[in-house]
Amino acid sequence: MKGLFSFLLLLLVFIIAIVVGSRNQELLTVNYLIAQSEIRESTLMAVCLGLGVIIGMFTMFSSWLRLTWQVSSLKSQVKKLAKED
Repeated sequence: MKGLFSFLLLLLVFIIAIVVGSRNQELLTVNYLIAQSEIRESTLMAVCLGLGVIIGMFTMFSSWLRLTWQVSSLKSQVKKLAKED
């Protein structure tokens, strides 16, 4: 049931992305630090969304890695204390 709900939610987001992307075909001028280019509005939105997802995943991964290390350390402390008894 949870998998079906996740699939339907992902399908809904995908359909919304297609609709929004098809309605935003205007060219925008994007100024970089050293360059300038013209890209479609839908492409710019997709790039910004992708960068946001990558940054979010990196942040979550670093937190997960820190917590995994902390759990491992605490498990070793528990084993050490159990051996002392």
